[in-house]
Amino acid sequence: MESGNRAALGLKTLRKCINEAVEGFPRNAVCERLLKGTFTLHHYTSLLGTLFHQTYYGPYTLARAAANCPWRYSRAKEYLIQHAEEERGHWRWILNDLESIGYEGPSPISMLPHYTTQAYIGLNYYVAEEAPIARLAIAAVLEGIGAKFGNAYAKTLVDSLNLQPRQVSFFRNHAITDEGHVKDLDVIIESCEPSQEDWGWMLHAAAMAGRYYHAIYDHEAFK
Repeated sequence: MESGNRAALGLKTLRKCINEAVEGFPRNAVCERLLKGTFTLHHYTSLLGTLFHQTYYGPYTLARAAANCPWRYSRAKEYLIQHAEEERGHWRWILNDLESIGYEGPSPISMLPHYTTQAYIGLNYYVAEEAPIARLAIAAVLEGIGAKFGNAYAKTLVDSLNLQPRQVSFFRNHAITDEGHVKDLDVIIESCEPSQEDWGWMLHAAAMAGRYYHAIYDHEAFK
């Protein structure tokens, strides 16, 4: 009974932390420009370039977390590796979007990550090594943001920049897939019955993911 109460409290607290991170996301420079109608095509190419490395390395941190998860979290291990495989090619959506809008600058593949992106990637690698089940909490924050805001901001991009839906495939596709992931993650986390220490790590990881991902959309190129 005590274990069940702890799990219920842990999940309730985690959901609250994730929700705060998701709800706080729009208070960034990119979203504010989109709402004001001052987001330009140059801002869009900068955003795609900033997101590229996060999207490229994300699946590998999921896979590392799967490998490092203890077997008592077998459902988490299975989900993490499946999620890694699903996310493996999403970086190509960014390259396709850049090509479709006529971008002629250097490929994001040849560029180093922006410092905000590097910080977020570093968080993912650290968590994958030190508290791998908490990688689920990071994923829950990102999927929650995509599910809640992806469609609306993709539509705003199309309307304000006079683009075609195929030119915002990165945001449109994530909006579709992320909604299902949010529900899956909730079930997986609850089924694992994490230890008290791991609940603490998940809360910490969710809060840090919210701050670091927010920073990607709030750096100097968008001010």
